[in-house]
Amino acid sequence: MKKSILAMSLVLALVLALSLAGCGTAMTDASTVLVQGNLDEIYLGKYDPAFLELVNTTEEQAEANYIQGLETEADYFAYYFSIDYMDDTLQDEIVELYKEIYSHSRYEVGEATKVDDSTYGVPVTIYPIDIMQTVYDQADAAIAEFNASYSDDEMYLIENDEAAYAEYDAAWARMWIQLCRDNLDSIGYLEPQEMVVQVKQDSDGLWTIYDDDFNRIDVAMIYYP
Repeated sequence: MKKSILAMSLVLALVLALSLAGCGTAMTDASTVLVQGNLDEIYLGKYDPAFLELVNTTEEQAEANYIQGLETEADYFAYYFSIDYMDDTLQDEIVELYKEIYSHSRYEVGEATKVDDSTYGVPVTIYPIDIMQTVYDQADAAIAEFNASYSDDEMYLIENDEAAYAEYDAAWARMWIQLCRDNLDSIGYLEPQEMVVQVKQDSDGLWTIYDDDFNRIDVAMIYYP
């Protein structure tokens, strides 16, 4: 999953927060604030003071979590577009791209309800960002233009020289980055996806968010065809 490492830190935040929140109405309110706060942190880089206080963390740590998520997304970008080499410079470019893409994130968090003595449910509606669908629709033309810029002789040299291939791969990566940037102003959304995020107490009495629920949110936030 794209954010499996980050999801663990979110679980820890919930454990800390809900251990302080108490029961009943406090638990319901805390569950809603925590889900909203975590989504704002991951996708928008926004940190509500109430959320920071609830999870007993700082804005600096929240910012670190936000950047970690963007770097993980950059790794997924490299996987998705078959990019073999990603140095720090290229990673930084992709991270900046995702900052702009995620600034368009749309989601709604409803009020938590008690499911049973050990579970609270928080309704979340995600409006999937469609930029990768747009890029996919333009991919054939972009690839054809990219390939046409290299002669057969150049490709032979590239395929037989590691340094040359690294440069070629970087050019391939930046083609996709630029194609995404060309479509930033026309970002739209696919049909909304509704789900319920579960905040559940485990056998040790600690409250956590299901990893699978955050993974479902993450998969839904940007649609990859």
